[in-house]
Amino acid sequence: MPHSTNMIETLAALTTNGQQMADWNQNLRKITDKIMTSLSGIEQQLTYIKDVSYETSTRLDPTSCAAPNIYATGTYSIRPARDVEPFLVLCDFEDNYNLGGGWTVFQRRFNGAVNFYRNWTMYKHGFGDVNGEHWLGLEKLHLMTRSGRHELLLILEDYDGNTAYALYDRFQIGSEAEKYKLTVGKYSGTAGEDALSYHHGMKFCTFDQENDKSDDINCAENRYGAWWFSNCANCHLNGKYRRKGEHLSTDYQGVLWYQWKGYDYSLKSTKMMLRRRS
Repeated sequence: MPHSTNMIETLAALTTNGQQMADWNQNLRKITDKIMTSLSGIEQQLTYIKDVSYETSTRLDPTSCAAPNIYATGTYSIRPARDVEPFLVLCDFEDNYNLGGGWTVFQRRFNGAVNFYRNWTMYKHGFGDVNGEHWLGLEKLHLMTRSGRHELLLILEDYDGNTAYALYDRFQIGSEAEKYKLTVGKYSGTAGEDALSYHHGMKFCTFDQENDKSDDINCAENRYGAWWFSNCANCHLNGKYRRKGEHLSTDYQGVLWYQWKGYDYSLKSTKMMLRRRS
C-alpha cells in the first residue's frame, strides 16, 4: 500500500505541476499579446510622428516655388520629396510675359562673375550663389522633375536691351545613370524658331564627360562650356560669358541662341526656370 500511495502522490504532483505550467503558458501568452499590442501602438505612433514631422517640414520647406505659401520673388528652402534634403533656390514671381510666377530658377547669368567652364561633379552638385550667377545642379533638377509634369521657361537678353523668351510645355532631367538626359516638349515664344528641341534626348556633357554625338570634337571643350550637346549645338547658354564690345565672335564659344541672334552673338543675360504644371 505505501508504494501505491507514493505513486498516487507522484501523479497528483505531476498533475498539479502540469496545470501550473499550463497556467504559466497561458499567462505568458497574455503577456506576449500585451507586448505585441504595445509595440503595434508604438509603431503607429512613430508613423504618425513621421507624417506630422514631414507635414511640418513641408510647411517650413515647400516642395517647390509654386507652393501656396510662397508668393514673392526671393530665396527659399524647398524640399521636393521626403527622400530629399532641403536646399535653397531662387523663386521668381516677376510674371514674365504674362506667364505668371512660381518659377524655380536653376541657371542665371548676367555679368560673367561666375565661371561656367566646370567639370561633371560641379555641374552635378551646382555652383555659384542663388542670389547671383549660378547653376543649381543636375542632381537637384533630376529630383525636382522625376515625378509630375514640369514646364521650362528661358529668358534671354541682348546688349541692346531686347528680351525674348522660350517656353517648353514639358521639361524633365534623367538620373545620373542616364547622364542627366534632357526631355523637352512643345515650344512657344519670341526667341525665333525653336532651338532647344535639337538637344531633346541628349545626355549632358562636360569637358571631362564627353557624351555628345560628334565624331570629330569634344563639344564641351570646343564650345567652352557644358550642355546637352548633340553635334554640337543650336543653343548653348552655359558658354563663355562675353561683355559688351567683346560679344561678337566667330568661335562659337559664347552664350548662344542661334535662332534668335545667330552663332556670332553672345547674350548679355540668361535665366532658366522650371515650374510644376497643375
